[in-house]
Amino acid sequence: MKSLAEKGHARTDATAQLLLLLARDTLPKDMHATALALVAQIEDWQEFFKLSLNNASLPFVYKHLTALKPTTVPKDLLADIRLYAMARTISALKLTSAMASFQRDCVEPVGARHAYMKGPALAHRFYKDPNTRSCSDIDVIVLEADYEKVAYLAYQKGYRFLLNSEDGTFVSQAQDLSFLVRHADVISMFDQDNTHIELHRYIEKTTPIFPVPRILREAHDMEVGGRKIRTFSTAWHFVYITYHHSRHFWSRLHWVADLHALRAHSSFDEAEVLGIAAEVGLLPTVKAALSFAELTSEPQSWPTHLAQTPGGIFLDAALRGLPGDSAFELESWDAMFLFDFGDQWQFDSKRKFVFWAQSALRRIQPNIYQYLKHRRPRQLEWLYSLENIFTLIGNLVKRIGS
Repeated sequence: MKSLAEKGHARTDATAQLLLLLARDTLPKDMHATALALVAQIEDWQEFFKLSLNNASLPFVYKHLTALKPTTVPKDLLADIRLYAMARTISALKLTSAMASFQRDCVEPVGARHAYMKGPALAHRFYKDPNTRSCSDIDVIVLEADYEKVAYLAYQKGYRFLLNSEDGTFVSQAQDLSFLVRHADVISMFDQDNTHIELHRYIEKTTPIFPVPRILREAHDMEVGGRKIRTFSTAWHFVYITYHHSRHFWSRLHWVADLHALRAHSSFDEAEVLGIAAEVGLLPTVKAALSFAELTSEPQSWPTHLAQTPGGIFLDAALRGLPGDSAFELESWDAMFLFDFGDQWQFDSKRKFVFWAQSALRRIQPNIYQYLKHRRPRQLEWLYSLENIFTLIGNLVKRIGS
């Protein structure tokens, strides 16, 4: 992520400062004066609300501005964002219902070892008002031994499996279903109400980092929508979100709010979090996230940290992502390490070769893109792996040559 400083300037005006300050479930009283001082400096409220909508922080903004009762916010605009906030609440309730239904219909009948992560599960576990956390889908990871059971049952129950995200086609043939269930890292499916659910085989994108069996054993039980579900323990959830959110360059402010929600929860133990982070090689990322969380309410410290310290690098990324259009995130992909880290400082340097080797082994496996390009019968699927091996060798030769 060192290269981020080369991509223009991060916005640091009162609008940016207020957006970062209000991106939290609960605004502590000792921050009220700072918030009101920043409110008085906002010149374009339409822009402010548009940014908060685009970067998934509008429900927080509405909640806190309503409580602060500033006199400078146009009442007509405040009334408009109330409607948006209500729509987010309805969407959150829909996701909660869909999560409970998936648990009842697809997870419980086969006794699958599972855990719901981020999104609605995180909101219900750590937020005082879970409906203020904007969510677009439901994420659940299932132990490998139970994965096919859950997937086939979901398909039988009428969930539609997305086959090709580029053209929006869904699974309709047995061969396609079989390949997807056996080889997909994640299956994107939709229920009858078009609610998006992602069934994960792995926690991370390409680099094996997280010990899934252990995380599922240590998962936390809770009740959502009248069903008992499991979600990551507090420590594992915190380490995971710092990995996930930094991988997306903090391009949505509800991800910043997640940091505050977990840190404020009674079950949060920083020593335990740092211990787990060290175990999986992500201690630099987690420490940077903790520093970043503090900086969000300390704009006076930004000049000495912005893009200069690990926490300041995360802050810099969040500020560049304020438009909410993912442009900064997309243009930063080319500099990522293994498509999991913005830069190599984010993990223990001793893990570099192990991460690379484990990522290579995972990338050898057949993938849906190869299958869609050239559908092969099951007995010839080993050819996909052979193709991937040749590709890896070719890329390695190029790297050595350069």
